[in-house]
Amino acid sequence: MSEAVLQTSTSASDEAGIGASNAAFARQVREIVRDLMEPKPAIYWADFLLTTAIAYTSLYFYLTVEPWSFTQFTTCLVAGLAFYRATVFTHEISHLPAHKFRMFRTVWNLLIGVPLMSPSFLYADHRAHHVNHSYGTKADGEYYPLGRGPLRVIYVYVFNMIILPVLAVLRFLVLAPLSLLHPRIRRWVWEQASSLAMINPHYRRPPPKDKEKLPWALQEMGSFLFAACIIGLLIAGVLPWMILVKLYCVFAVVTTLNYTRGMVSHWFVNEWEPMTYVEQMLDSLTITGHPVLTELWAPLGMRYHALHHLLPSMPYHNMGQAHRRLMRELPVDSPYRRTIRPSLFAALREFLTNAARGGPRAKETTREVKTAQNGSVTR
Repeated sequence: MSEAVLQTSTSASDEAGIGASNAAFARQVREIVRDLMEPKPAIYWADFLLTTAIAYTSLYFYLTVEPWSFTQFTTCLVAGLAFYRATVFTHEISHLPAHKFRMFRTVWNLLIGVPLMSPSFLYADHRAHHVNHSYGTKADGEYYPLGRGPLRVIYVYVFNMIILPVLAVLRFLVLAPLSLLHPRIRRWVWEQASSLAMINPHYRRPPPKDKEKLPWALQEMGSFLFAACIIGLLIAGVLPWMILVKLYCVFAVVTTLNYTRGMVSHWFVNEWEPMTYVEQMLDSLTITGHPVLTELWAPLGMRYHALHHLLPSMPYHNMGQAHRRLMRELPVDSPYRRTIRPSLFAALREFLTNAARGGPRAKETTREVKTAQNGSVTR
């Protein structure tokens, strides 16, 4: 047998063994947490409505208290944190079955999605971020190999964070009506300006299905009308123009938190190759952190992002319990433990150091993962 044939045979054998190991690990995890997969509507409603009430109450005081005061700073921060948490519910909505939580979707869009220029249709393509053949590829709008550097790519990422509140308003106030003038403009707006998951410049959003067109058009129209009403009130002198600066500050808090969390949700080291669910998990992070502070910047179970990629349909309110259970019952050499980092700063430091070095840690991580998987197969 030639060396090339031998290598091919060995590689195929290794891949089959890794696949079997991955499947066994995934089954083990599902068995441990199988009773935690059902979402509880009462928790969703109570959490969302309380968060939204805090957000709008804080926003009111922020806009009306004495400028440059400690109270204004505090209410701005509280409003930003609350609106951020309320906004993250769009992630839960994208994972809920279409026939469930319909009223919740509608209320979320009316109270948060439309006023914040982020209706739920902008995140409906999030599903591609969890499919084996698209995760980490050019068909995944939420993925770009930032972790391989160079740092200037991350600078662009941060710049997008700064201008996103303005771009969101322009998307619905200007581009939405403009796109109705010609099908080519409409196609461009849809493919390149209609997704919250656009960190991948190669990504083009696929067209909506027939059953999606009407509800998504209504969400787009609602966002346009809301923005147009605000501009009308500004022109009429009912609202002062300074309110735009104040609102930008609140939503800058939202985008800064979201982009920071997004930067440490994955290692972003894959170079457009399809990945299994276990490989997705190993490319993701679990950040334990402080129980309260971490919940502020990674709400609704976002700190358990590795677990989320292994079990995408698990509701957020059970993820903490699932994590603790897995830590108790999985063996010490379980691949899940490889995803854990102690804090946001530890994860950011490792991520940025890796990117500054051109991604050497990415290559080491890939080799370590393969070695660990091969070892688990042979044991």
